[in-house]
Amino acid sequence: MPAPWLPVFLLLAAADWLALWQGWQRVNYLTKPAAMLALLIGFGWQGHFAGSLLWVGLGFGFSLLGDIFLLLSHGWFIYGLAAFLLAHVSTIIGFLFPCPKLDAICWLPALAVLVGWRVISGRLKLAMRPPGPQARLQRPAELYGAVLGLMLFSTLATLFRRDWDVPAAVLAAAGGLLFFCSDSLLAFDRFVRPFPRARFWVRVTYHLGQLGLALGALLHALGHF
Repeated sequence: MPAPWLPVFLLLAAADWLALWQGWQRVNYLTKPAAMLALLIGFGWQGHFAGSLLWVGLGFGFSLLGDIFLLLSHGWFIYGLAAFLLAHVSTIIGFLFPCPKLDAICWLPALAVLVGWRVISGRLKLAMRPPGPQARLQRPAELYGAVLGLMLFSTLATLFRRDWDVPAAVLAAAGGLLFFCSDSLLAFDRFVRPFPRARFWVRVTYHLGQLGLALGALLHALGHF
């Protein structure tokens, strides 16, 4: 039986997507943080923040803080970036805690992540080179991109770890990949070239990514969600 918090999160996330699609900005101010708050509360209620779930839960908490910062004016963007940086660090610790013994095959996703990160970071570096208006964010963006890549690796590596069952690993890996896509879409839209309905697609991949991380972590730790 699905956890009772799951339909609440999905309903709030869907309401947020609708608000973005329709341009209901005032509704978005409510639905955006409400969706992540529901996920954070439900995750904590289900897993009690025990063991590695504490770090994954901290990731959701920092993500909620980042959501709030990004709802404010553009002057708060750097604070939102910092909050999501901490969210990714927490997620990395959560999925690599306790430190696993990685087989050689685990480095296959590392190679894929490195290639993807180099392509994306190269495009961003060109778009943010001095003396452009975004030049001051180049170094923070590079740091953020590196940590984002490590987050993706930590989730993809579960697919090759003996201590992870396949269903939990698939959910975690899908969550990490969707979160990576969400941040990449956001960066491309903000720094390279805006594209139609960008906020909508960024938010859909973000919410589904966070859900995948939550369900994967719970299924691995508890055997159910």
